[in-house]
Amino acid sequence: MGQVKVALVLPLLNYLRRHGLAPQLLADGQPCDPSQTISSQDLLALYQRAIDAAGDPALPLRVGAAMQPSDYRMLGFAAMSCVTLEQAIGVMLRYERLVQEVNATGLAVADDRAELHWLPYRGPVSPVFMQLALASWAAVARLLTGRPQQAFTAHFTYPRPANADVYRQVFGRPARFSQPMTKLVFERAFLHHPVLFGDAQTNQILLAKAEEQLQQAGQGGIVFSVRQRLATGGKMRVEAVADDLRMSSRKLQQLLAAEGSTFRKLLHEALFQRAKAYLSDPAISVSEVAALLGYSEQSPFQAAFKNWSGMTPGAWRKAAQRGNAAPSTVR
Repeated sequence: MGQVKVALVLPLLNYLRRHGLAPQLLADGQPCDPSQTISSQDLLALYQRAIDAAGDPALPLRVGAAMQPSDYRMLGFAAMSCVTLEQAIGVMLRYERLVQEVNATGLAVADDRAELHWLPYRGPVSPVFMQLALASWAAVARLLTGRPQQAFTAHFTYPRPANADVYRQVFGRPARFSQPMTKLVFERAFLHHPVLFGDAQTNQILLAKAEEQLQQAGQGGIVFSVRQRLATGGKMRVEAVADDLRMSSRKLQQLLAAEGSTFRKLLHEALFQRAKAYLSDPAISVSEVAALLGYSEQSPFQAAFKNWSGMTPGAWRKAAQRGNAAPSTVR
């Protein structure tokens, strides 16, 4: 699991202060500089302690719902200077690595609806991160557009919890659970809604700074860059990814080797994550999963999946239904 900027930890501490809890007990030993980073494992442990202290399993939802664009620092200010919500989402997607390395985000548009997909880089994945991400997306979109009543349909991969009513309060509609993908669904027309403080000149300045920071972050972080592209399910060939990164395939492989990885390994991780998402949906047959992942036949997919997990796709699906599918990452 990756790193998260401390700037995204501060909303949790601020929330606890507002509700009379003792954030200093939870943040003991944690960095306070917003530009510093914290591991996602440490952030998850921090949230678990906060949930225990508050006695509220829905705390990640509530923290996410209270987040503001400025919590994302310069990335948030860049989004605030965009002209439309669609442009702001594009900025957030391109530069999200500046604040977190837990997941990629994908935007899909079809017919009259739009979807923001939460795409984890690696497992195991905690519902805490899913709740925090989707609730914060909804909150930021509402604030950017000045539409506090905008409703969303949230999809989560885990079973329906006892406090499902809180989800409706946060998103404005009932959430859906045990879904094949974690995502936020809303009307396509909302993408074209203007951002309240959009300013083209300011936007150009902030995007130039964000691009500079992204290039700096990319130095020595090629594994992350490749994972980011593979997670969205688009470019799956080494030549396409290398071209997107503006380098030769050979150079890409050399840089990956320098970081102790290979394109093949990262590709298998991405395929494994997507396979598990599809297999979580009982309506999708194993042969259909194979086709969705680009396999011309089912048998090569079954062999690959067993190599990744030690289980056949069918056995993994049954284990997942019982709540004990493992492992979460490629062996």
